Amino acid sequence: MINAAFRLPVVSVKYLYDRIIEGHASGQPLTATQVREEIQWREKSHLIKSTSAYASGMSKRATEGIPPVDSEEVPPLVTSIQTGTIASFPLRYNHADAYLGEGQGGRTALVGDAAHTIHPLAGQGLNLGLADAECLVRVIESTLSAGGDIGAY
Repeated sequence: MINAAFRLPVVSVKYLYDRIIEGHASGQPLTATQVREEIQWREKSHLIKSTSAYASGMSKRATEGIPPVDSEEVPPLVTSIQTGTIASFPLRYNHADAYLGEGQGGRTALVGDAAHTIHPLAGQGLNLGLADAECLVRVIESTLSAGGDIGAY
């Protein structure tokens, strides 16, 4: 389920979680095999290729030490959990390739989560979004006071 949470859309993870909870509540818990089969079915339904790092049963090539092309996009597979130990998960940071619209008529600016995302545990997403908005206001005010076009570079 940890791997599924990193790789599947939220709707599928919620569905899996609900199935597991319902199974325990009814006295008929899902087996590990049933959970794996459900995850693999969901990967196929979301068009996750079996050779992708997003797939739970990655290709033989990936398990031999040659990572798939998209391996940098997700954390490594969790293969076991040691009871009594602390687990950690990598914090993510992504940002747009361009923050300003490009080309003729490209009069857009990305701010906040549209421009960059930071894992919620990092605790900086809202602060960065507010700083983006404040900076954009300053640039617009400065450009307007100088008589410039706020959509120009």
